Amino acid sequence: MTMNNSYALITGASSGIGAEIAKKLAQKGYNLVLTARRTELLENLANEIKQKHNINVDLISKDLSKYESPKEIFDFCEENNYSVDFLVNNAGYG
Repeated sequence: MTMNNSYALITGASSGIGAEIAKKLAQKGYNLVLTARRTELLENLANEIKQKHNINVDLISKDLSKYESPKEIFDFCEENNYSVDFLVNNAGYG
């Protein structure tokens, strides 16, 4: 079941709670935009989700502690015509 053009944007998606939320939303058919600092982990997660579910998964590696990152993520979604229905703001700084 694909939610068509419905997207969930998940920050801090490379591991832990963010990765698990991504998997659960994929099970429900949401397309995903995943973002975190660690590109390799995002790529691994995106590949895993794509293999299990018939959804679109895109990623953008950004560090949200950088001032410009939120705008760059917004622009990325706009440029790709992603209709983001909700945000899982999970990025953290430890």
